[in-house]
Amino acid sequence: MSALLRTSVRLRPLTPSIFGAAFRPAALTMSNKYSSLSTPPSCYADFCLIPVGTGSTSVAKEVAEVQRLLENSGLKYTMHSAGTTVEGSWDEVFKVIGQAHALVHQTGAPRVQTSMRVGTRTDKKQTAEDKIKRVKDLLAGDK
Repeated sequence: MSALLRTSVRLRPLTPSIFGAAFRPAALTMSNKYSSLSTPPSCYADFCLIPVGTGSTSVAKEVAEVQRLLENSGLKYTMHSAGTTVEGSWDEVFKVIGQAHALVHQTGAPRVQTSMRVGTRTDKKQTAEDKIKRVKDLLAGDK
């Protein structure tokens, strides 16, 4: 057996004496700082919910159920070919996406996988429709 394999290293625990008196574990110093953070007032989330284990390659029934849920949520949403964009308060948006998961599980999907992109702004209020209009206006200038 080589000397390298037989060598044991004794690691010293990380203690305040190593880093000085001001050292404190991050969990102690940061917990109060982060516990007062609130979620952004508004957001948009583009999500694609994928039921897994249904025995079918079609997801149309599950998508229709999610669209009914979104309609009843009162949130602004837009379905497109690869998912749905939903807008509202951070808490409302994430609640309805969680409800969509629960709903699809109720339809018989043992597993639900979701990919999503979320955006927030603090400098101005901007909807998904505003973003699309801005690009279309720029394209109209090309003509």
